[in-house]
Amino acid sequence: MGTLRLDIPAKMLPFWELQRRHKIARGGRGSGKSWSVGQMLALHGYIKPMRILCAREVQKSIEQSSFKLVADSIQRMGLGNWYDVQRKAIYGPNGTEITFAGLQDHTADSLKSYEGVDICWIEEAHSVTERSANILIPTIRAPGSELWWSYNPEQAEDFIHQLAENPDDDTLVVTINHRDNPWFPAELEKERVKLQKINPDLYAHVWEGQCRSAAGLMFKRDWFQHYDVLPSRLNLY
Repeated sequence: MGTLRLDIPAKMLPFWELQRRHKIARGGRGSGKSWSVGQMLALHGYIKPMRILCAREVQKSIEQSSFKLVADSIQRMGLGNWYDVQRKAIYGPNGTEITFAGLQDHTADSLKSYEGVDICWIEEAHSVTERSANILIPTIRAPGSELWWSYNPEQAEDFIHQLAENPDDDTLVVTINHRDNPWFPAELEKERVKLQKINPDLYAHVWEGQCRSAAGLMFKRDWFQHYDVLPSRLNLY
């Protein structure tokens, strides 16, 4: 095996370098936070045997999980021949296993099988309910185990946002956005600029990682004023 590269934005390096019970990455689209986590998990599992759980609130199928992102990260890092990427889980020859689960359908009893997990990554963490969080967190109890949360802030009252806004000494919070990603693609830059002009409130949420405004983001827009006359009927032929 040649040299392995960890291509992640500098802001995400504390995830790799520091030991914390909770590690939170929050921000808007195109920040590279999810791709960074995928690479770091792949590398952790390569370096030593680890049990890694990739969770989200709702996962009706493996296609709705972070499976493809992690599998793509493995290929990108040149570890495709080392990991055994199966249909629903990923295994390393050293005993590493990476599994995927939805929290909504679990109870405290059904999550007991994950007690030995070393790292639990919760993607789209803004969707995680207080119930799910209070079942998951005490379940991840192996010595030195960590919970990694990644999300784009949605509502200020969301469980994960409250955790990020009120961190203790064992919680790392990284706020990262598109400008922090040196690999931010030109295609997304065009879309970012376009939305900034059309819908500033929605832009602030999508690209700058701000919570949605209480008044809503879709209908309070200057550009609706351009439509003084609306058609009374729409014929779909």
